[in-house]
Amino acid sequence: PMLGGDRNMVYAAHVGAPSGAPSVEAVVCCGRKDPQVAAFGHGGVFVEGAFFYKPRPKARDRYENERRFLELICCSCESGEPLRAFVPNFYGEVERDGAWFFKMDDLLHAFSLRGRHIADLKMGLRTFAESEAQSAKPRADLFERMERMEERLGSRVLTDAERASRSMTKARWMALRDSLSSTSALGFRIDALLTPRAHLTAFDSGLFHTRARADVIAALRSFFPRRGECEGGSHPRQAAAALLARVRELRGALTRSAVFSRHELIGTTLLLVADETCRAGAWMIDFGVTREAPAPLQHDVPWVPGNREDGYLLGLASLTEMLQELVAADEWD
Repeated sequence: PMLGGDRNMVYAAHVGAPSGAPSVEAVVCCGRKDPQVAAFGHGGVFVEGAFFYKPRPKARDRYENERRFLELICCSCESGEPLRAFVPNFYGEVERDGAWFFKMDDLLHAFSLRGRHIADLKMGLRTFAESEAQSAKPRADLFERMERMEERLGSRVLTDAERASRSMTKARWMALRDSLSSTSALGFRIDALLTPRAHLTAFDSGLFHTRARADVIAALRSFFPRRGECEGGSHPRQAAAALLARVRELRGALTRSAVFSRHELIGTTLLLVADETCRAGAWMIDFGVTREAPAPLQHDVPWVPGNREDGYLLGLASLTEMLQELVAADEWD
């Protein structure tokens, strides 16, 4: 079965990490850390009952962007906003022990705690805002991170000038991250995977340079339960088929949504969740860099500086094609 409907049942493990910089921490469940629940994002999140509490973003623009977009979707429920079933319910802001949090549905609540499979997909042809592309401030921290990634990559990507100054701009960092991964070519990349077998993020695995289509399909396939992990006679193909149906429904909702057409979605996550019963779902999260565009966007054309296009629908089309291949695959495991 596929989870969805008018009221979302679960919220995300990924909680607003800056695009390109996921961390791995345990979520605090009812005041205690649960080692079986992972967050690909900032610390300080916690789950209580069926609700997920995300620390209010410290950066003013990210805070305003995310709150505004969530309110647009949630407050449009009565008018039939198509994306309502694909974004977590938002209950406003609450204060706990002097700190402020966004209160949302826990998108993992309906899935088995023991056998959860989670994937964090960064959607779009770029993960940086046009304003970030103009930043010329050199940063040593980004150079050091790319230097470590370059060592694992086994080839040189840093320029001589960057090596001499031991720094790079954020614009260069983001563009390089996008080009090394499948972002620029396929319109999405896999930033993190969590299954009972493995826990991978872009910076402690080969995900950061998973670019070729065949490699992306292989990584996506590893997200699903294996045949031996499925319960009740279910098959991983069922999870892939449920996810494919959900992604197709999402595309239909996006093309009907006036909110989507008016916004530039940068660095957003498509959260994929499945479990050993082969249920599966997908939700849109992480709207800290989502901004209203001056004119409606197409979302399915290449980005050139100034057009504000994000390529979201191009990435969704690539994902749809890959899921179709997985559903039709003869072999699993």
